[in-house]
Amino acid sequence: MERDKKHLTHCFELIAKKLSRGPLDTWVTGDFQLLSKSIHEETGTLLSVSTLKRLSGKVNYSSRPNTSTLNVLAAYLGYGDWHSFVFNESTNHSQRKKKGTPSKTFQYSKPLIVVGLVLVTVLLWVQRKSEVSYDPNDFDFDATSVSEGLPNSVVFNYNARAATADAVVAIQQDWDNKKRIEVDREDSISTSIYHWPGYFKAKLVVNDSIVKEKSILIPTDGWLATIETDSLPIYLDKKLYQTENELHLTPKILQAHGVNPQIKRTITGFYNVDDFQSIYTDDFQFSINLKNNLKSGASPCQAAQIQIIHEDGPISLVLSNKGCISDISLFAFDTTIDGKKTDLSGFGTDMSENIKVECLSKGQKMNILVNEESVFTFNVPKIPKKIIGVKILFEGAGSIYELQLSNKKGTVYHFGTDET
Repeated sequence: MERDKKHLTHCFELIAKKLSRGPLDTWVTGDFQLLSKSIHEETGTLLSVSTLKRLSGKVNYSSRPNTSTLNVLAAYLGYGDWHSFVFNESTNHSQRKKKGTPSKTFQYSKPLIVVGLVLVTVLLWVQRKSEVSYDPNDFDFDATSVSEGLPNSVVFNYNARAATADAVVAIQQDWDNKKRIEVDREDSISTSIYHWPGYFKAKLVVNDSIVKEKSILIPTDGWLATIETDSLPIYLDKKLYQTENELHLTPKILQAHGVNPQIKRTITGFYNVDDFQSIYTDDFQFSINLKNNLKSGASPCQAAQIQIIHEDGPISLVLSNKGCISDISLFAFDTTIDGKKTDLSGFGTDMSENIKVECLSKGQKMNILVNEESVFTFNVPKIPKKIIGVKILFEGAGSIYELQLSNKKGTVYHFGTDET
């Protein structure tokens, strides 16, 4: 494993140079997402962000990497497989080390080098013969939800018999590889429970390589409010938080469910996930009026996160009290903006007051406004993605007074006071 780490370190140094993303220790999630996409485009194999983080050393990982995954990294750098990469790098290192060594020493060691090269060549040939390259067309993968509301069970139908008998076959619920369940390659059915609403890309995985993906929409019945816990969410009764024109949670409501945001940092959420007709990331207007209702307690930043969920991930914006802007970040279209490296003071405001946030996407630009002041702009990809939901999280508790989604054809969804 230590030898693998040494070669992986050099491998990712070369990858960082190829992508022109700067030193690896400066990388954030957005950089790894870009790498995952680039590897998929060049090799046809999709390696997850979490896998790339583990292999690069960003996340602690003690097990030996799967050979097929290492082969993909090598192919991305132009090598036939991982063994070719290691052999080439080891040879270059030996040549650099021997440069300037007296010729007599080299002559005595030359027969040993020749023998070593023959042995390595034989080993490479044997291992290449034993390795399997999987074609996604040889696999089947589908998913069907069996109920409405939450929690929601999903039945996966799969055919993984093309995998070798010793291969590890698994189904992963979404981007998080911790939600990966090993399945029998000879079986065809597996089920999972989804406890949160959203748009998920489930994956059929063979030896840590994704061979198939299936999109799954877990909708809500209108608005859903939750108390987010370390394990499963607590679903709240609509009568507690929703009126005709307002969504409203207070610390008192949370305390009635055994949660006290005054003494423990607590996250609450409002979700509305559905097929909002035909509205896409390249042409939409989003606006929301909200405030945080926890004026003191275990969450002095009073942060709120707004997510506009589309088919390829979220657009995530975070607001907080002005003193906490260093801890916030933004994310959209595979780009992460870190508040520790960027001035995000425009997202700092008095969270106890009614705040208006807008996103205006047009002409491959998305402009973000807070209280009618432009505070940031993202570039929008040319390929549009369908918007399928919104999610708002509060530190403590909060209220939503109005929310609207529109495009050039008019209003697609509106909640709150009557439109003017």
